[in-house]
Amino acid sequence: MTDQHRWSEQARVAARSVLANVESLDALPADRRAEVVALAEQLCRGHLDHAGTLFAAAQLRALLDPVPALAARTVVSWLDDLRLAA
Repeated sequence: MTDQHRWSEQARVAARSVLANVESLDALPADRRAEVVALAEQLCRGHLDHAGTLFAAAQLRALLDPVPALAARTVVSWLDDLRLAA
């Protein structure tokens, strides 16, 4: 597995976690929550190039940063790891 495939897979895992725990995003306003879901769905589809994956992951991380829920904190940590590895 190449680094790019690994990063894409890490982003998809983080995105699937967001979608599985969407109810924990109640701290976000509805428009932000919709943005998070749209980004997570985009990452899950996996049709982005490396730069697109990193950009979408960074946007997702920024939107999740203020959410205190454990699931969001975990995903933020995973996305930080992805950014550092890239």
